Amino acid sequence: MKTKDCIIPNSKVALERWLAELRHTTPISGMGVALLAFQIAELENRCAEMRRRMEQKASPEPGKKRALRSAA
Repeated sequence: MKTKDCIIPNSKVALERWLAELRHTTPISGMGVALLAFQIAELENRCAEMRRRMEQKASPEPGKKRALRSAA
């Protein structure tokens, strides 16, 4: 894939190698790392909340009986 400044490899192995080389030559700001860590934490929290909601919907509430439908 071509970008404005360089060509990004298409194969997974070549991409991993390219990223490893890029990591050593590209400076990373502390603020960028902190922002990324915050975004990851927020995403993890949202996923956990969605999982809890799905589990609550999947399990019936205690003491509550489901109505049976007739086959007719």
